[in-house]
Amino acid sequence: MSTVRKPVIVGLAAGDGATTLAAALHAHDGGRLEARAARGADIVVCRQASLRHAATLVCAPARPRPILAVTLGPGDEHAPADGLRHALHQRFEAVVALPHVAQWHLLTTTHHDAAAVLAQPPEQLTSPLREHAAALRALVAALVGSGLLARPVPPLLARPSADPPRAIPVPVMRPAERATRFQPVLIAAPRPVAPVPVPRLEPDLEPDDDALEAEATGEAVAAGRAG
Repeated sequence: MSTVRKPVIVGLAAGDGATTLAAALHAHDGGRLEARAARGADIVVCRQASLRHAATLVCAPARPRPILAVTLGPGDEHAPADGLRHALHQRFEAVVALPHVAQWHLLTTTHHDAAAVLAQPPEQLTSPLREHAAALRALVAALVGSGLLARPVPPLLARPSADPPRAIPVPVMRPAERATRFQPVLIAAPRPVAPVPVPRLEPDLEPDDDALEAEATGEAVAAGRAG
C-alpha cells in the first residue's frame, strides 16, 4: 500500500501565511524561499501585493508544477489583471485565493484554529471561516489532482537572480602592423691583404757537406793543441 507524502509549503516572504496554511493542511512548513537558493515546494504562498514577484519565479520546466496560494488581505481583490493571471498560470498548476480572516489577526497564534477549520462542519463555522474552509478544500483538490504528492520529492523553484550578468573579458585584437619594405644591407668588400715576404736562402749560399766536415775537423785540431 503506497503512502502519500505530506505536501511541502513554502512562503515567498515573511508574513505571507505559509505557517498558518501548513497547520491548516497538516503539511510540512518549508520556510521561506531565500534568494540564490532553490527550494522544493508543492504549494507557494504569497500575498496579493507579491503576485508580480511570484510570476517571475523560476519553476521546473516539467509538470506538474507547484500550486500558488494567495493570502488576501482586507480590501484585496480576488482576481489579478489578465496579463498577470496568464503569467501565473504558466508557472503554476493552479492559483487559489485564500480569503482574509480578520479574527485570526487578533490572536497571538493561529496554528490551532487553522488546523481545526477543515475538521469542523461548515454550518458550525462563521461566514469568514466558511469561505476560508471552501478555499482550503479547493486547494486540496488542486493539489491531489495535480499528481504532485505522487512524486517522491516536490518540484524545485527559485527566485530569479538579481545580480547583473558578469562581463566576459574579450581579448583586444591589435591591428596588423603595416609591412615595411625590405631594404638590403650593404656589406663592404674585404680589403686585399698584402703577403708577408718569407726569406729564402739562395742556392749558392747554402753550405755543402765537405765544407761543414772540414770546419768540424779544424775545430777539433785546435782544441787538441790547446790541451
